[in-house]
Amino acid sequence: MTGQETAKSGIAMVRISGAEVRRLREEQELTQLYLATGVGVTTETISRWERKEAPTIKKENGLKLAEALGVTLEEILVPVEQVVEESDETVLHAVQEPVSSVLTPAVLKNKMVWLSMLLLGVFFLVFFFVRLENKATHLTARRIMPAHSVAGQPFPVIIEVASGSGKSSSLLVKEQLPTGSRVLRTVPPATVVGNNLLKWIDKSGSGERVFAYLVILNSEEGLGDSFSFEGSLLVRQSSRSEIPVNGRSRVRLLPFHWADSDQNNIVDDEELLAVYDDFGRVDGLGVDVEEVESIWMGSGYRWDAKKAVFEIIP
Repeated sequence: MTGQETAKSGIAMVRISGAEVRRLREEQELTQLYLATGVGVTTETISRWERKEAPTIKKENGLKLAEALGVTLEEILVPVEQVVEESDETVLHAVQEPVSSVLTPAVLKNKMVWLSMLLLGVFFLVFFFVRLENKATHLTARRIMPAHSVAGQPFPVIIEVASGSGKSSSLLVKEQLPTGSRVLRTVPPATVVGNNLLKWIDKSGSGERVFAYLVILNSEEGLGDSFSFEGSLLVRQSSRSEIPVNGRSRVRLLPFHWADSDQNNIVDDEELLAVYDDFGRVDGLGVDVEEVESIWMGSGYRWDAKKAVFEIIP
């Protein structure tokens, strides 16, 4: 057993990082209900795992949770070093004498007051500098893309850049694509396309700006492979070197159409509307909306790997 695994009544247990689970879920825009369905637990259980710093759960549930998040089990486990440190602290506290006789209630109260004031001061300083930074750039960026796709099949990606003020600013958008990707089309046309890198130089000024591309992922391993995307903005007025692109950053290769967000071999009404709202608004991108509508009108679909097509079930 590793430092992260324990045994309870013969059942293998693991300690997961609640904060990391929540970060991965929010990064991929997944709901707690989605994770709960994948693991076979309630949403309250998922919520409790995320709130607790290092909850101990069944290894079987840990494997299901990692699969639902599109990562390996090791990526959501508490680091071995932290487990060892916590174990050492437990032993140390067991042999040490209580310190309550030295730290009187009055002393503890004074220390807590000063600590609270210090933390409050640090919070306001961080808040102040963040506000200054945001005021200087006026920009936020968000990536919208599916959580999965089929190897060799195109899917759309959109980067929305929003300005918080009317001040105009030229910007450089950079998008680093994973190895094995092939770009079919960019809207507007990217200034640089090559070496898994896209760059747009925009001089239009203020307001919302949209940068989109159609991409294909290929993998020798095939199903289950996960790919990461990373983007940033560079603005002349910004005191930071780069502004990160937030939103979804991972795509996993699965035998489901990219529009089928809940992976149940059906494109329902809500999923069809999401395609219209998120990707149908970009003229010239080449999203196959007709295929999505055909699947929506049928009773379902299945992926034919030999023919490399989606077969629609009437």
